[in-house]
Amino acid sequence: MAGLLDPRELAKLDHATLYRMRAQAAADQALQDQLAGYEHRAFAREATAENPLLALPIAVATPLYQAAKLLPSSQSRSRPGWGQMGQGLLGVGEGLLGAFNRR
Repeated sequence: MAGLLDPRELAKLDHATLYRMRAQAAADQALQDQLAGYEHRAFAREATAENPLLALPIAVATPLYQAAKLLPSSQSRSRPGWGQMGQGLLGVGEGLLGAFNRR
Protein backbone atom coordinates (compact mmCIF):
# COMPACT_ATOMS: atom_id res chain seq x y z
CA MET A 1 0.00 0.00 0.00
CA ALA A 2 2.86 2.41 0.76
CA GLY A 3 3.84 2.57 -2.90
CA LEU A 4 0.34 3.67 -3.88
CA LEU A 5 0.44 6.95 -1.99
CA ASP A 6 1.42 10.00 -4.02
CA PRO A 7 4.00 12.12 -2.15
CA ARG A 8 2.59 15.30 -3.74
CA GLU A 9 -0.83 14.53 -2.28
CA LEU A 10 0.56 13.51 1.11
CA ALA A 11 2.41 16.83 1.32
CA LYS A 12 -0.91 18.70 1.09
CA LEU A 13 -2.72 16.81 3.85
CA ASP A 14 -3.34 18.28 7.28
CA HIS A 15 -1.85 16.86 10.47
CA ALA A 16 -5.12 15.37 11.78
CA THR A 17 -5.71 13.40 8.57
CA LEU A 18 -2.17 12.06 8.52
CA TYR A 19 -2.39 11.17 12.21
CA ARG A 20 -5.54 9.12 11.53
CA MET A 21 -3.90 7.44 8.55
CA ARG A 22 -0.97 6.39 10.75
CA ALA A 23 -3.34 5.06 13.41
CA GLN A 24 -5.08 2.92 10.79
CA ALA A 25 -1.74 1.65 9.44
CA ALA A 26 -0.48 0.55 12.86
CA ALA A 27 0.91 -2.83 11.77
CA ASP A 28 2.39 -1.76 8.43
CA GLN A 29 5.96 -0.60 9.18
CA ALA A 30 6.67 0.56 5.62
CA LEU A 31 3.52 2.67 5.58
CA GLN A 32 4.33 4.08 9.03
CA ASP A 33 7.76 5.09 7.77
CA GLN A 34 6.30 6.73 4.66
CA LEU A 35 3.56 8.63 6.47
CA ALA A 36 5.69 9.75 9.41
CA GLY A 37 7.62 12.42 7.54
CA TYR A 38 4.48 13.92 6.08
CA GLU A 39 2.78 13.89 9.47
CA HIS A 40 5.79 15.66 11.03
CA ARG A 41 5.79 18.15 8.17
CA ALA A 42 2.08 18.92 8.60
CA PHE A 43 2.47 19.33 12.36
CA ALA A 44 5.42 21.70 11.95
CA ARG A 45 3.67 23.65 9.17
CA GLU A 46 0.44 24.10 11.12
CA ALA A 47 2.05 24.90 14.47
CA THR A 48 4.49 27.38 12.95
CA ALA A 49 1.83 29.06 10.82
CA GLU A 50 -0.32 29.51 13.93
CA ASN A 51 2.60 30.76 16.05
CA PRO A 52 5.81 31.71 14.19
CA LEU A 53 7.68 31.82 17.52
CA LEU A 54 7.51 28.02 17.50
CA ALA A 55 9.70 27.85 14.38
CA LEU A 56 13.00 27.73 16.25
CA PRO A 57 11.96 25.23 18.94
CA ILE A 58 10.41 22.90 16.34
CA ALA A 59 13.44 23.22 14.05
CA VAL A 60 15.73 22.29 16.95
CA ALA A 61 13.49 19.46 18.17
CA THR A 62 13.13 17.87 14.73
CA PRO A 63 16.62 16.32 14.47
CA LEU A 64 16.65 15.59 18.21
CA TYR A 65 13.46 13.58 17.85
CA GLN A 66 14.97 11.49 15.06
CA ALA A 67 18.03 10.83 17.24
CA ALA A 68 15.81 9.87 20.18
CA LYS A 69 14.21 7.18 18.03
CA LEU A 70 17.56 5.39 18.03
CA LEU A 71 17.30 4.74 21.78
CA PRO A 72 16.21 1.24 22.79
CA SER A 73 13.45 2.75 24.95
CA SER A 74 11.90 4.56 21.97
CA GLN A 75 8.26 3.69 21.39
CA SER A 76 8.02 5.47 18.05
CA ARG A 77 5.79 3.97 15.38
CA SER A 78 8.31 4.79 12.65
CA ARG A 79 12.01 4.26 12.28
CA PRO A 80 14.31 7.29 12.32
CA GLY A 81 15.30 8.77 9.00
CA TRP A 82 16.83 11.73 7.25
CA GLY A 83 13.69 12.03 5.14
CA GLN A 84 11.51 12.54 8.21
CA MET A 85 13.88 15.17 9.51
CA GLY A 86 13.84 16.95 6.15
CA GLN A 87 10.05 16.87 6.00
CA GLY A 88 9.80 18.34 9.49
CA LEU A 89 12.18 21.18 8.65
CA LEU A 90 10.36 21.79 5.38
CA GLY A 91 7.15 22.10 7.38
CA VAL A 92 8.73 24.79 9.56
CA GLY A 93 9.61 26.76 6.42
CA GLU A 94 6.15 26.30 4.96
CA GLY A 95 4.58 27.40 8.23
CA LEU A 96 6.66 30.57 8.34
CA LEU A 97 5.73 31.38 4.75
CA GLY A 98 2.09 30.78 5.55
CA ALA A 99 2.22 32.98 8.64
CA PHE A 100 3.86 35.87 6.83
CA ASN A 101 1.66 35.57 3.74
CA ARG A 102 -1.44 35.98 5.91
CA ARG A 103 -0.27 39.38 7.16
